[in-house]
Amino acid sequence: MPACIRLNTMRLHTQSSHRQSQPSMRALARALPRIATDLYRTSVRTNAAMPMVAAAEAKRTLEDMRFDNTFVRELPGDKDMSNTLRQVEDALYSRVQPTPTGTEPYTVAYSREVAELLDLDLRECERPEFALIMSGSAPLPGSDPYAQCYGGHQFGSWVGQLGDGRAITLGEIVNSRGQRWELQLKGAGKTPYSRRADGRAVMRSSVREFIASEAMAALGVPTTRALCIIGTGDNVYRDMFYNGNVQLEPGAVVCRVAPSFVRFGTFQLPVSRGGLQTDLVKLTVDYVIRHHYQHLLDVADDNARYVAFLREVVERTGRLAGLWQSLGFVHGVLNTDNMSILGLTIDYGPYGFMDNFDPSYTPNITDFSGRRYCYRNQPEACQWNCVMLANALFSAGLVGKEEAEEALGRYADEMLDTYNTRMAAKLGLKTADQTLNKELLTLMLNSQADFTNTFRALSYIPTQAPDILSPSPPPPPPAAAAAEDDTSQPSSSASGNGTSSS
Repeated sequence: MPACIRLNTMRLHTQSSHRQSQPSMRALARALPRIATDLYRTSVRTNAAMPMVAAAEAKRTLEDMRFDNTFVRELPGDKDMSNTLRQVEDALYSRVQPTPTGTEPYTVAYSREVAELLDLDLRECERPEFALIMSGSAPLPGSDPYAQCYGGHQFGSWVGQLGDGRAITLGEIVNSRGQRWELQLKGAGKTPYSRRADGRAVMRSSVREFIASEAMAALGVPTTRALCIIGTGDNVYRDMFYNGNVQLEPGAVVCRVAPSFVRFGTFQLPVSRGGLQTDLVKLTVDYVIRHHYQHLLDVADDNARYVAFLREVVERTGRLAGLWQSLGFVHGVLNTDNMSILGLTIDYGPYGFMDNFDPSYTPNITDFSGRRYCYRNQPEACQWNCVMLANALFSAGLVGKEEAEEALGRYADEMLDTYNTRMAAKLGLKTADQTLNKELLTLMLNSQADFTNTFRALSYIPTQAPDILSPSPPPPPPAAAAAEDDTSQPSSSASGNGTSSS
């Protein structure tokens, strides 16, 4: 097993019931759409996990997008309609409207490919109304906005209720291929789950999320997508390095797109509260299977279906971690509330791609001391999160202990198979050579080689290398050698300036 990947054999245990913008920044923001959109027009094609199919149907306007809001229609919601901070119980979401900034929003960038996924006419992205709607300053016809309620473990400790603190889901679009896509505005204002935050996002983090989402999709990594970045025209106070240096930054909203934003923590919170709220786990599992794991509906037995569901979530998560490791991608904050039930890369916060190969690399400055989520520990962190999900399903009575442990055993196989397959391809090999891979990574570590550029440089090595081990041909006879010496010297007429070439 490569030195940079560690996995523990984990066993299931019962989860305890714990309960003014600067002109230069504005100019940069306005220049980004031309740079980024041109890039994506030529490079971003499809996400391997969610293929794009060219549609012959007519594209839709903002006003006639086809909404089918199953999450709020089929699952229990918060009866309190006030947008106030509170503990939300017996509910999986709270209806909440985005909060307009009272300023003039503007479109920074949009993804043509994501617009096509939604059957959205590209001309709609150029309308003034587009920036208003996607910033939360105007309603989108057919939408039914809400914020999800969930909990989670953060850095290994249970923290209770979290929820969408600055993300508001507008609803679910169904495209002409029958694919379901949720539209979610990140940075559109406070929700009942905002805690001490302001519900806003800044331009720099929004640009990072937009670019990373579409780049990961182009690399074939399952991920949430990003339709657009909208500058709000407002300023937001932020302490970028958590050192007390609070400054105003340009505000922004990202419209994120995914089949579902349900997380591991969605299943954990009801179990932690116990009682009748545990029933929410089964309701949510049934909903996710009904809309996102429909092939499992063929499994007649409920228990077998739930075990198959857990197994597939674990396998998807293992494959995702293997892809991350092969790319040198570090998520940075793999709390259970940041783990997608669909096996997608979700919540691009302090992520990073390694430069110099360093197994202890983490882009998250709040993780510098413990490095729980560093590159080396990332696969193990994802595995631990899968155990926490299994605990929730086990505590809700949906899966048995031995069945859950068997499903969890699939993680290491899927992660390592994916990682080894990708690394073999990066080395130009048909099959994985773990010894070679380990030796290369050791050399990269010792020489501080750039992770991505090292593998990119391999493409410049000729595929037909000279056979340096073949015996040299015998020397020519003396006469032939003399003739070669005579002809090997160019005459004065052979050079353009009347001198012999050297």
